[in-house]
Amino acid sequence: MIGKLRGKVSGFFLLLAKPFAALRIHPNIVSFLAIPLSLIAVYFILQQDYAPALLFAVLAVLMDAIDGKVAKLTGKTSNFGNYFETMIDKYVEVILIAPFALLYPLAAFLAIAFSLITSYAKPRVALVIIADNRDWPAIGEHGERLLLFLLALVLLSYNQNFALFGFNIMELILYVIAAVTLIGGVQRILYGKKLIEEAERKGTLLPYIKEKKGHEPVS
Repeated sequence: MIGKLRGKVSGFFLLLAKPFAALRIHPNIVSFLAIPLSLIAVYFILQQDYAPALLFAVLAVLMDAIDGKVAKLTGKTSNFGNYFETMIDKYVEVILIAPFALLYPLAAFLAIAFSLITSYAKPRVALVIIADNRDWPAIGEHGERLLLFLLALVLLSYNQNFALFGFNIMELILYVIAAVTLIGGVQRILYGKKLIEEAERKGTLLPYIKEKKGHEPVS
């Protein structure tokens, strides 16, 4: 759902991308910078120093937001770059949530598990039909999950004991992430079913799928 806001903030991200483009920094390096930035955020999270943790987490997320703009500005767009930035997104998400597994193991596990399952729904469909990277009508997208996480860090940076309904705010937010990704995963399954059924009617299943029976394993 947050994908609908991308056009409204595109100019802001373009402005942030211009210094990187002026320095001719390769967009894949911009993508990769999110990893060390998120690791620095984790260091401060483990120290329970949430203000700098928030700063570096935001910087890590911004790398994800501007790498595509840098690619366009430098004329270095590529299919691998698109793939690479998506993989980095997943690493960053897991890295940022992982340290909270020490404090809230169940909440962190559910948030990471359902997030990864939800993220798998779209590429898995692409093993059956020709699919593009359009936004799907489902909640719990990568950007939404990170915004929720950053919101929790904002509140923790204000008060590290910030609590709501008897839960530390981060624990509560992790459960919220788990809930919305669980719902979003079901929505994606249903939408994937719709796309597959449309492809069956139109005869546009991938060629090797046409030669297999529906429940034969495809890996």
